[in-house]
Amino acid sequence: MRTVRVVFMLSFCSFISVAFAQTPNDPGEPGLITGKVIDSGGACVPGAKVYVREHNMPQTGAIRYVTTDQNGQFRMANLRPGDYDVYAVPGHSTAMVTRWTKRVHLAKERPVGKVTVQIGSSGNRKS
Repeated sequence: MRTVRVVFMLSFCSFISVAFAQTPNDPGEPGLITGKVIDSGGACVPGAKVYVREHNMPQTGAIRYVTTDQNGQFRMANLRPGDYDVYAVPGHSTAMVTRWTKRVHLAKERPVGKVTVQIGSSGNRKS
């Protein structure tokens, strides 16, 4: 009987310690970049890969990517305020390298940016 009580108490204490060790959901960074990828004719580009990288951080800045939906739209969340380079390549492309890019600034007060990236023969070239 004593063994059962000890086992019960140990189980109960383990349960309580796990319950109190849980942390609330971290909402992450507040930044958000939304936009659309279009081709040189203005048509949406579904399935395009959109890469987002912190500007001037080529070695340490993580590159994240999303794929556009059927309307060529994308959404990249949980970004910290700052400057970002947004690149887009067609979905069938095997490379990340592109000459089409846009710069987006996420202000500390309102870290939300919206951008349209054009890919194709007369796309937005880095200046």
